[in-house]
Amino acid sequence: MKTIRLLLMCAAISSFSLLQSCSAQTEEIVENKMEKEHICSAKCTSEKCDIAHKEKGHQCTASCSDVVDLKSVDVQFNKNKVYEIVYFTITKGKEKQVFEDYMPKAAPFFEKYGVKSVGMFSVVENRSETLQSTMVGIFEWPNYESKENLESDKEFQKIAKLRDGGFSFFKGGWFATAEDKKITFKSDKVYEMVGASFYPTEEAKKSLEEYFKISEPIKRSYGGSYPEFLVQFAPSNSNGTATYSHEMQIIVEWNSLEDNKKLFANEAFKTEAIPLMKKAIEKSDFVFTKFIFN
Repeated sequence: MKTIRLLLMCAAISSFSLLQSCSAQTEEIVENKMEKEHICSAKCTSEKCDIAHKEKGHQCTASCSDVVDLKSVDVQFNKNKVYEIVYFTITKGKEKQVFEDYMPKAAPFFEKYGVKSVGMFSVVENRSETLQSTMVGIFEWPNYESKENLESDKEFQKIAKLRDGGFSFFKGGWFATAEDKKITFKSDKVYEMVGASFYPTEEAKKSLEEYFKISEPIKRSYGGSYPEFLVQFAPSNSNGTATYSHEMQIIVEWNSLEDNKKLFANEAFKTEAIPLMKKAIEKSDFVFTKFIFN
């Protein structure tokens, strides 16, 4: 439960207001794939950079090899568990209510009913019309019944009132994976949360198969990083309570947002692959995130 509290507290601290305050120098490092020999040219306000260069608020022109602190964490997904994927935004001014008033009191109940926080992600670019969130959370449950048991717990119901009004946006769905899989999330990568539902026709099925066939060599030769499909989910039963649902949910790893944009700007991908994808997919959501570390 300490992990849940730490992750969620980190989520509050790392909400978009803080992300937007990052200096141009920090953003430049991220978008240059954490290359150690990258030369900073923007004003540096990073504490790590201040320490490395022994000067506060300086104009940084030296190598950033001592500035970037790469982080990673291993996460295990299990086929015998269910995963609640939540897209949310904390109501401005309600951070204390959610993370200091509600979470410490709710944590023992989460432990009692077997829920674990898999990870929290800050949204860096949102290409979804329906999921206008600034954060994504993934939670592991033993089964959906454990969620129902938590919500019906009389003592928890008293605590749950503390979160009222705490979210300006909140949509969640329930999913399962067909295989056990360990994923390493890294600080220098971008994680695309892809949700897709398909047209229920044979033509759509064939178009999707053709899309993967045609897009595969393009993805490997377009000049950027290969988009790694880390884990794939299918919907899990939630007794009709899910407010977010797709036939398929995938987490894709990119080196950078620029690589994604470069692929979609590739002429062959635009003219040969994308039309097939559009014939197959009825609705979709694409949300790009960064993993939040403790």
